[in-house]
Amino acid sequence: MTYPIEKRLMSGLPNYALTSVKYVIAHESGNPNNCGPNALENEIAYMNRNKANAFTSHWVGGGGKIVQIAPVNRVQYGCGPKGNPLSYAQVELARTNDKDQFKKDYAAYIWLLRELAKEACIPVVLDGTGNGIKSHRWITDNLKGTTHRDPFSYLESMGITEEQFKKDILNGLDKSQQTEKDDNTMKFTSTTAKAAVRDFIQQAVDKELINKSWLEKFDNGTMTSGDFEGLKIIIAQRSA
Repeated sequence: MTYPIEKRLMSGLPNYALTSVKYVIAHESGNPNNCGPNALENEIAYMNRNKANAFTSHWVGGGGKIVQIAPVNRVQYGCGPKGNPLSYAQVELARTNDKDQFKKDYAAYIWLLRELAKEACIPVVLDGTGNGIKSHRWITDNLKGTTHRDPFSYLESMGITEEQFKKDILNGLDKSQQTEKDDNTMKFTSTTAKAAVRDFIQQAVDKELINKSWLEKFDNGTMTSGDFEGLKIIIAQRSA
């Protein structure tokens, strides 16, 4: 399943280049006083009024709606001065008290985080080593410069454990999406071919062209053919 992304880019935003493309950040609003049917629109309006201090690229809510309010691949003010220059996109999840609506919001949230990571050519893994999708809590614990610990408390209040969140990020929620992932997992006709690919990735890691997490992805058997094609492009660009 795919979701439409409504673009409502805010005016007057700063336009700073990223230092490096390493992360996609998973947030939630942290606002227990804004859980009604207009929560998504309220949050977007509030962020527009306060964009000089805080803004992210995307909001999710309102029953699975996705609204982009700032460009990706530019600095956003969402996860502190350490994380902002490294984050391709930052995604906020509006709150709700409606469990049925939450299921729709959560499905769109998972889809968007995964899609943005693929778009940025970073691992579709939550809070792992190296590049990938990071929670705001991970930024607080590992990079500092912020104290927020979302989105786990809110997700757990709606029945989603941290372990489930990580699993859903890795595999997606759409069964057909999981089947496609399995079908496209890299297969080799010989151990020699597998060794050659691993050696190629290892050399790129040794030259610090890519993060070690790519080698881990290959070794644990979750690298797809599409991942590898994207990785080759990244390596070629960084070798130039």
